[in-house]
Amino acid sequence: MGREIKLLHTADTHIGYRQYQSESRRQDFLDAFSTVINDAIEMQVDAVVHAGDLFDSRNPTLEDILETMRIISRLKSSNIPFLAIVGNHESKQHTQWLDLFEKMGIAVRLGYEPYKIDEVSIFGIDSVPKSKIPYFDYSVFNNYSNNSQYNLLVMHQLMKPFAFGEWDCEEVIEYTPFDVHAILLGDYHKHEKIDVNNTWVTYCGSTERTSSSERETRSYNIVTINDSGIDISRRNLPTRDFEFIPVTIKDKDNAYDDIFNTVKEYNIENSVTIVEISGDPNITISYSEIEDYLLNQGALVPRIRDLRTGSDELDEISMDVSFSDPDEAVREELKNMNLTKGGLLVDEIVRDMKIVKSNIDSKIDDEMEKLLEDIDFTNPVPSSSNTETQNQNEPCKDHSNDSQDNKDNPIETGTITDKKNESENEQTSVTTESSENYNKEQPSDVIKDDTKNKPNNVLENSGYNWVEDRTDNKKHQKKKATHKKSAPKQHNLGDYL
Repeated sequence: MGREIKLLHTADTHIGYRQYQSESRRQDFLDAFSTVINDAIEMQVDAVVHAGDLFDSRNPTLEDILETMRIISRLKSSNIPFLAIVGNHESKQHTQWLDLFEKMGIAVRLGYEPYKIDEVSIFGIDSVPKSKIPYFDYSVFNNYSNNSQYNLLVMHQLMKPFAFGEWDCEEVIEYTPFDVHAILLGDYHKHEKIDVNNTWVTYCGSTERTSSSERETRSYNIVTINDSGIDISRRNLPTRDFEFIPVTIKDKDNAYDDIFNTVKEYNIENSVTIVEISGDPNITISYSEIEDYLLNQGALVPRIRDLRTGSDELDEISMDVSFSDPDEAVREELKNMNLTKGGLLVDEIVRDMKIVKSNIDSKIDDEMEKLLEDIDFTNPVPSSSNTETQNQNEPCKDHSNDSQDNKDNPIETGTITDKKNESENEQTSVTTESSENYNKEQPSDVIKDDTKNKPNNVLENSGYNWVEDRTDNKKHQKKKATHKKSAPKQHNLGDYL
């Protein structure tokens, strides 16, 4: 090949992630991505290859979108293409954010047609749901001729032979209709590199920690391609410190002193500080008190992990609930308030003593997002008012003579008005006309307000307005009600929750 090609391989930047509900952490993810782009410009790479999850959400904020555009635009000013695929976090049903950036001329969405840099062809496969992996059609690459010396495939998947894998690299290498010399991956946040059948398979790692379990230094890859082959090297990224502080408590009276004295041994200024507590499980401690101490010592984000109970970031060790527990009384009362599913969910989270107060917003956001994903907005609103509406629109049955003998009688109908009864203790019912007389016009002079002869065997406090039907040819009285039509209900998101 004519010259050496150098690519910067990055992924899982998760821009917009407001980790721990911290605005500083949201900015950290932007800063990490900006550092990667600055390094690419400084090294004058031939392209930046992003293997998915540029954004943390399919609906990033306008601020995050504009800031991302500003950062990527720096590459264009340096004539460095930004090549990317769509990850699972940011994937939308139709048009992707990458499509917008491509139309703006600041990015290229990789796909089945190769993007060529001299003798190197780069292909891309957007994130594929696990359930659809067995049905992936490799023939999609057949439509494009390819005679490049090196072929790279960019994917956002959990791949075998890694232990966490869902899609087998050997299968991809075997069934792709061209020689694959390297697979550049995203989705797994730890750096990995292996050789599979003479093909390099590598994860570059994420640019910031999205979890406290990600203790390794963050990184990206430099992929160098020349006549000698492909070389992949790792470059570490400077990111905000995560301080992990192990503490063992043995004595109830000195538990807090042991914790606080251990914390003083660490420099936790502006760090995400995670205190890992082990020791006697019978010693009760307040996590909120420890959290407040960490904040006073300068920690940006305080976290508590109790290894004694296997719990992460609890607020306080839960106590046995007795019958006199006021929380139990409140829960019982809530059952009678007809709260929506969303309302009950928020209440449950807010009142959960196992959730640190600094985590409540994040927990509510996560659970509400899951709830919204499960809602089918094409179905009618699942509201308790549906039953009332149905009852009002359906013919009313006369239950006064409900018996086996009358079950085959023609259904009688009536309508309802919204006028309340004169007395709350007075029982009322509706005796309706048979269907053949239902549409007869009633004279206006037959209305009276006599309640003495009202039937009292069915509906109590129903809001019915009783109307007497007198005719010369009938000795008995018929009672008819009229229904006041209301405008169609306008639904909003709260009706579904």
